[in-house]
Amino acid sequence: MTITANSALPMVFTDLDGTLLDHHNYSFAAAEPTLEKLKAHQIPVIATTSKTVQEVTHLYEAMAINGPFIVENGAAVYIPKSLFTKQPEDCESQPPFWVKTFSSPRSNYIAIAEQLKPEFGQYFTHFAAMSIEEIAKVTGLSLADAQLANQRQYGEPVLWRGGENEKHAFINAAQALGANILLGGRFIHLCDACDKGKAMNWLAGEYQHQLQLANVNVIALGDSGNDTAMLEAADIAVQIKSPTHTYPLLNTSKIKFIYQTQGYGPIGWSEALNFIIDFSALATNPTKPTGELSHG
Repeated sequence: MTITANSALPMVFTDLDGTLLDHHNYSFAAAEPTLEKLKAHQIPVIATTSKTVQEVTHLYEAMAINGPFIVENGAAVYIPKSLFTKQPEDCESQPPFWVKTFSSPRSNYIAIAEQLKPEFGQYFTHFAAMSIEEIAKVTGLSLADAQLANQRQYGEPVLWRGGENEKHAFINAAQALGANILLGGRFIHLCDACDKGKAMNWLAGEYQHQLQLANVNVIALGDSGNDTAMLEAADIAVQIKSPTHTYPLLNTSKIKFIYQTQGYGPIGWSEALNFIIDFSALATNPTKPTGELSHG
């Protein structure tokens, strides 16, 4: 499936760690040429991640992106107020953003982690119980970035240290206490019954409504289990090859096209988007402007 000048507006919803960012060193250097092409054609690139708002805003500065993003596995959508002319419904003002929330607070999931410690405490720890130095060590982040990663508002990441049998029992017990479970590339996330797919669909719909678009082409890219809901809700699903696990299984019934990359991380990210989007056709017929999405 190829997107050309005559196609509906492409919207790129992308996971970060292991997808747009390298799994080992968090670099996006291999994706920069493709990012520049997307900016040149005003195609929105929307981070859809387990990361916090502080982490994403810091990363967007480095990437020179000024647009919306989805944080903490679909818990909230942040939209720059300059993007749309009207405040989206059910959004609150947190300058400079409109914010749509889909989750209850992090404190709920820290409390669930605490309730699980008598039975499973020897097998796990979690962000709220870890020092910044410990978070930096297990994630490979700098101390400053680890501090940003711990400024969570919604879910709680769990670092699992036990076996698979204990892990399944832990997940069942957490679900019985009211937690939803998302399995990321590094952590088990205790969170609300929100997901990246629900948040992505809401934001894509808001683009159509606010910008009066007949249709959009939703492209989603991800590498791990916590991207599954987003990939299954997309028109075009891109599974990024991972150095740590195989491609997660997808329910393909509603997906128009699936692409599995040969390259890892940002190399695969660029590989996929250059295959899916015909940038040479767009060069002579640029995509219709869609508002202040990004700048470079």
